[in-house]
Amino acid sequence: MVWFMILPVLAFVPTTSGAATGAAVQTKTVKIGMVEEPLWLNPVMATTISDTIVGYNWIWDPLVRWDDDWGIQPCLAESWDWAANGSQITFHIDPDARWHDDTPFTAHDVNWTLFAWTWLGFWVGQTPRIDHRNIRVLDDYTIVLNFVDSGYENIWKWDPYAPFSVRQRLEYNGTPVSVNKEQFLTGMTYVPILAKHLWNPLTWDDPIYGTNSTYFKDWWMQDCIWWGMLSPDWPTPMAGTGPFKFVEHKIGQYLSLEKNANYHIRAPKIDEMLLIFYDSVEFMTGALKTGEIDLCETSPQLSDVAFGPEVTINENSELAWQSLLVNQWFKYLNGSSPFSSERHHALLDPAVKKAMQQAIDKDTIAEVAYLGHARGADSVIHSELKWHNDALIKFPSGVNEAKATLEAAGWTLVDGVYEKDIGGVVESLAFDLKYPVGFPPTQTAVQLIKSYLDAAGFDITLQPRELTTFNEDLTSEEWNYDLAIGIWSQIPDPNSMNQYLTAGALNYSFVNPNGMNLTRVNQIYKQQQLVGDAERALLIDELQQVVYDDSSVIVLVEYNDIELYRNDRYNFTHTDWMSGVLSIWNTNAWLDVDVPTQPTTTTTTGTTTDTGEGPPPLPMEIILAVSAGAVILVIVIVYVVRRK
Repeated sequence: MVWFMILPVLAFVPTTSGAATGAAVQTKTVKIGMVEEPLWLNPVMATTISDTIVGYNWIWDPLVRWDDDWGIQPCLAESWDWAANGSQITFHIDPDARWHDDTPFTAHDVNWTLFAWTWLGFWVGQTPRIDHRNIRVLDDYTIVLNFVDSGYENIWKWDPYAPFSVRQRLEYNGTPVSVNKEQFLTGMTYVPILAKHLWNPLTWDDPIYGTNSTYFKDWWMQDCIWWGMLSPDWPTPMAGTGPFKFVEHKIGQYLSLEKNANYHIRAPKIDEMLLIFYDSVEFMTGALKTGEIDLCETSPQLSDVAFGPEVTINENSELAWQSLLVNQWFKYLNGSSPFSSERHHALLDPAVKKAMQQAIDKDTIAEVAYLGHARGADSVIHSELKWHNDALIKFPSGVNEAKATLEAAGWTLVDGVYEKDIGGVVESLAFDLKYPVGFPPTQTAVQLIKSYLDAAGFDITLQPRELTTFNEDLTSEEWNYDLAIGIWSQIPDPNSMNQYLTAGALNYSFVNPNGMNLTRVNQIYKQQQLVGDAERALLIDELQQVVYDDSSVIVLVEYNDIELYRNDRYNFTHTDWMSGVLSIWNTNAWLDVDVPTQPTTTTTTGTTTDTGEGPPPLPMEIILAVSAGAVILVIVIVYVVRRK
């Protein structure tokens, strides 16, 4: 959004009564400020953190959810039984679950969702072993899944957005296998179950989007599945089974939800949620301070502003990391991509990638760019997860160590920049580094990275990009950059991170960040799904070491999430989750949030009215904080892809 769009945000947000402030019973409406507006409300297409918070946390439920200790707890499935050898699982559906339109939820909805999810190939890193041909519904509340070596149909998938019109997926292989139980169940936390009675008529049978439509392509491609549900203009049925019901979304202004009083786990204590979208974190933080909203995320510098006792600062480790990406796509490196005719074979040189890993001072980036609200990091698996490799073997670090690595590999320093003859062409370590504008922590980080690499004999040119253009440059199988910096929000179980780093047919979700193609990474992805927990832990440790040694994805820092909430309005529980109250996994916080029994202070209700005066004035201490230096925006930049 741009500034002038804030006025309609505040003028046309539906008025709500807020928390009770006296004897009268009033509607309990939690108002949440967001800078990142949901891109997709269709859960099949969810790509951003705000997409998944709204869709996966509040509207649609999965079969199982994470518990408070990174284990699994029931959700739509109230229990499950495993075959002794791990080749089959039986889910028992909660008979109290109902769709938001009051239709009973049944195992038939699960069957349809898993069939469609597997057939589409979307986010199927969680479900590749489910036998597509052998999902069995025993009754309305019992469904049996069998596991095989490769459960996807051996079909061609038509994709109008792809460089080619069709893509072949892995062939079906019905050999029974025993899966790692933990890996399978944690993966199922990311598969929201969809309403068959609402979605099926709009897919197979719909005259516009279904199998008889032009969206389905030509008759001779009848086995090539690309459904209209993947189109941005598809009319997504918004009825889920989650704790909140969709009410309205005014793009650029707000999104409103109301509680599901019949939620099968327990009804939320609040009545409504109102997500209000802001132009900047500064104005959003000001709105929290003046009582216009009840909860928001903020930046490290703004968190140091003096708030009154009515504001709680809640800081937790964000389940995410910032990285430096080194392009590994063969077409770009060969100069045969649509974007560059220049060879970049130097980016494939192990010594060059290692030297970059060695030269960058990650701890200083954490201290300076994130004002200490971060820590240097090295692994693609977050340090607070149990799968993190605490024994990761790291390179000697420092500028001199980086130079020694390059010179040992035959690179020669010429006028301050290393050069080398590679296959008859002299290449230098002169690279562009692309980054998104508008995110001061990133702007500070790239300046530091440039200084470290230049000191080590590189010649780095910074290329700021508007966010949309930057995301396009990072699109899978385009990868239009030499070096790029971005932030990856991580799914907790390592299976998904492993799949993101695979290449070729294994990368069903098309979210490989830089075109890396490491044979061992591909092998580990398949192996870790089929072994016991102890052996799987060793494989995930190896995965982290392989990716670190390759150094084409250079993890820089893990940073913190900083939330502010009005404790005089609402009492939030479960605040110590990674990524905080607004974590995409922290559902219980939204079931239990309620007005405090004894408010600590007396404040206005925060009801928004159309005064014609625009947004509230920014508190002076926030203005001073902004003017004192760069404001660090804690916003997740997800690698946006054309297809998942």
